[in-house]
Amino acid sequence: MSEDHVRLRVGREHYAAPVGGVREISPLVDITAVPGAAAGVLGVWNLRGDVVAAIDLAVMLGVASGPAGRIVVVEGGDLHAGLVVEEVVDVGPLPGRVDPVEHPHLTGSVLADDTPVGLLDLESVLEAARAGSSR
Repeated sequence: MSEDHVRLRVGREHYAAPVGGVREISPLVDITAVPGAAAGVLGVWNLRGDVVAAIDLAVMLGVASGPAGRIVVVEGGDLHAGLVVEEVVDVGPLPGRVDPVEHPHLTGSVLADDTPVGLLDLESVLEAARAGSSR
C-alpha cells in the first residue's frame, strides 16, 4: 500500500486514516457538550473561528477506549469533524496487502509491525455521526 496514512490508537485497537483526509492533528481541547447530539458526538469546539464537532471514534467503531489524548481533524465528502483518539502512532505508508473486513466504517485492514490496523472510511464515520448512528 503506497498512500501515506495517519495511524491512530483507540484502546488496544489501531486504525489508519488517509493523509489526504486529515486536515490537522490537535491537542485535546475543552469541548462544549451539545444537548441532544447524536451518539458518539462529544460536542463542539472552536478551531480558529470554525465550530467543529468532536466525535468519539471509539463509540463510532464500537471499541473500548482509555483516556483521550488527541483530536484528529478529518474530512470526508463535504463533512469534517475532529476524531477524538488516545494517540497518534505515526504517519507514513502502511505495508502489506489490504485484507477485506466486514465493518461499516472500515475499508479493509493491513498488518503493520505485527499489529492489525483497520483502514478508516472517513466519509462513512462522519456521515454516521451526522445521522446519529454508530453502526
